Amino acid sequence: MKTRIGTIASHSALNIISGARAEGFETVLLCTPEREAFYRAFGLGGSLRMVGSFEQVLELDLDDTVLIPHGSFVAYIGADRLLKSDLRMFGNRQLLKWEGDRQLKTRLLQAAGMMTPKEFSSPDEIDCPVIAKTHGAAGGTGYFIARGREEARQKMVPGQEYMFQQYVVGTKVYVTYFNSLARGQTEVFGADIRYETDADANLRFDTEPSFVVVGNLPLVLRESTLSKYYNMGVRFVDAFRQLVGQELPGPFCLETIIDRHQQVYAFEFSGRIVAGTNIWIPYSPYSYVQFGEPMWMGRRIAREIKELLEQERLDEALL
Repeated sequence: MKTRIGTIASHSALNIISGARAEGFETVLLCTPEREAFYRAFGLGGSLRMVGSFEQVLELDLDDTVLIPHGSFVAYIGADRLLKSDLRMFGNRQLLKWEGDRQLKTRLLQAAGMMTPKEFSSPDEIDCPVIAKTHGAAGGTGYFIARGREEARQKMVPGQEYMFQQYVVGTKVYVTYFNSLARGQTEVFGADIRYETDADANLRFDTEPSFVVVGNLPLVLRESTLSKYYNMGVRFVDAFRQLVGQELPGPFCLETIIDRHQQVYAFEFSGRIVAGTNIWIPYSPYSYVQFGEPMWMGRRIAREIKELLEQERLDEALL
């Protein structure tokens, strides 16, 4: 049976489907009616398979398709349902559990030897400026900053669950990696900065910035700094293997802040392709140095699947 590559029509689908096509795969793009015209405009009409809602993905016969998960899988379907499903998903779905649980997330980052901001489960514990984050993969929706516990209490929306994290002042750096089982190596793929609506605007007439992500900007790190991030990525893969007892195949992202003392704080991670990789089509400086040809993340995933198929090891990356 021929293996196809698919995803749902959102987030980084253009990246994923174009990369799979570049590696010669047949592709499946699961699309809702209101998005059809958009994806046809990019020449992907032949890949479209229409669904009434993304939740229907759980009911489809996709035994010949390797699905590439991205942020919209969690947002529209939910981590719990994905964990229980029989979908053939590239990567380790256990990482969705660790990504969605604040205590597990911090435990993994610290096990990898990374500094993390202080965290508070209740406003009563706050003793420094904080950023309050809502749960889920909503791209910054509902976030706010507060100078202390009283301001945090005033800004909280009743019924909304929050996690409070020390607000570290510095440059936010999002570094994407690819852990290759086929080649036995961890690769630094690219770095970016997320542009967050009016939190990143120069002119303001209010005091309440919004942190909703609207896009990404490319970032090239100093080479000495890049080497630190390479080591962080390797340690992250090793820590996951030690804590979970499984491999971590494919892309992941470490979300960090570098302060004025050049200290790196890791405040989040994503265990899948992130939207920041969309800026690296057709390649990033780092992927070009490594491959010497156009290599964006969607193509890197497809190349890995092709090599694992040749090695008869694909199931090792569908955890």
